[in-house]
Amino acid sequence: MASRIGSTLVAAALAGSLVACSEDPSPGRDDIIARIQSDPRTADTPDATAACLADWYLNYATPEDIAAFVDGDPEARTPEEIAPDEQATSTLLGCLKGATEVE
Repeated sequence: MASRIGSTLVAAALAGSLVACSEDPSPGRDDIIARIQSDPRTADTPDATAACLADWYLNYATPEDIAAFVDGDPEARTPEEIAPDEQATSTLLGCLKGATEVE
């Protein structure tokens, strides 16, 4: 009987760890796009621009920066703080330029 209970507990622990490993808590591309398009200040951002900005975040930001942005954390780092280098700035400006182009 004790062996059966022990086996059941081990199986339950393994199942719990498998579920925990299969859940990726970090926001992804779709979450970033949804955040951009749900903010009243950027709600009219074209889909292609929002996708470009999401890709920028995925390339330059840490998972913590992405989570803070998606959560709307007022203490979230700005893009300039996330990636102050020239390449990142150029890529970001390219995304924003797309928002001003007439389709």
